[in-house]
Amino acid sequence: MRCAFFSLSAGLISSYLLGQDMTTEPHFIWAVNDAPPFHILQGKYQGQGFCDVLTQQLQDSLSGHHEVMYLPPARIAKLREQGAPLCFPCMIKRADTLDTTYSHATLYYEPHQLFTSPDAAAQLQAKHGRPISLTTLLQDPEFSFVRPLGRQYGEHLQPLLNNYADKDKRHIQLAGEAPTMTMLRLVTAKKLDYSLDYPVIGRYFELTTRLPLAYLPIAENRHSAIIGAVGCSNSEWGEKAIGRINEALPSVLRSAAYLHNLEFWFADASPEFWHQYQRRVLSQSPEQQIKISN
Repeated sequence: MRCAFFSLSAGLISSYLLGQDMTTEPHFIWAVNDAPPFHILQGKYQGQGFCDVLTQQLQDSLSGHHEVMYLPPARIAKLREQGAPLCFPCMIKRADTLDTTYSHATLYYEPHQLFTSPDAAAQLQAKHGRPISLTTLLQDPEFSFVRPLGRQYGEHLQPLLNNYADKDKRHIQLAGEAPTMTMLRLVTAKKLDYSLDYPVIGRYFELTTRLPLAYLPIAENRHSAIIGAVGCSNSEWGEKAIGRINEALPSVLRSAAYLHNLEFWFADASPEFWHQYQRRVLSQSPEQQIKISN
C-alpha cells in the first residue's frame, strides 16, 4: 500500500486521479481524513480507528493496487462531484446520488445522542424529559449549545437545527483544528452545556482525555438506525469499484481484525450492538454467527 500525502492544487489532484483506470489491474484510491475514531492518524490509537481497520481489511481482500490519500472532507466531496476515481471508506449509506454510489452496509451506528457534563445531565432531563426533547431544548435560552462548523446531523435532527440553532448567541459553531474534541472539552469544563454526536465519538474522547461525559438519548431520533457504507464516485470506475467491494464485504465484515475493532469501539459500550450489526449489516447471511476469539 502506498500512502500519499498531497498538497497539490485541485487541478493537479484531479488530473492525477482522472488518469486512473480499472480496465487492467484494479486500482483503488482510498480517500481518508483525520477524524478520530473513524480514522486516527496520531496518538495512542494511531491506525486503530474502525475505518482504518475496515480500509486495511478491504485492501487485504481486494486484488490490485491500492493508494491512500489524506485529504480534507470538503476536498474529498469535491473530487467525488468531479467524478474522480476514488472511494471514501466511511460514509453514511444512502440511495445513490449523481456524485456517489454506495456499497452494501459496513457498520451500524447508534443514533446521535446529547453530550453533556455529568452534573448538568439531571437538570437537562428534569426540564426537557427522558429522553431529551431536542425541539424544546434548542429553544431554551438557559442552556448553551455547541457544534463543529458545518456539522450535519441527519434527517431527524438537522431540520431542528435549521429551525432553532444559531438563532441565539448561546448557540455556537466551532471552527479550527479538531473542533469536535474542542467542543467536548468545553462541555466537560462546563463552559458550554451540551452538544450532539455519535456515542463512539464520546468514547474516543473519554479514552484519550480521561474526562467524563454524560450521554442522553434524544426523543426525535432514538428509534433511527444509521448505517455505514463505502462511497465511491458515481462513474463507470466507481460502479466497478463498488462491485468488487461488495464481493469482498462478506469476508471483510466477519474478519477477526474488524470484529475485534468493533468490539472495542462499539460493543463494549453497547449490549445491543452485535444484535444490530447482525440484523442490519450481516442481514445477507443471517445464519452466520459472530464469534470473537480471545
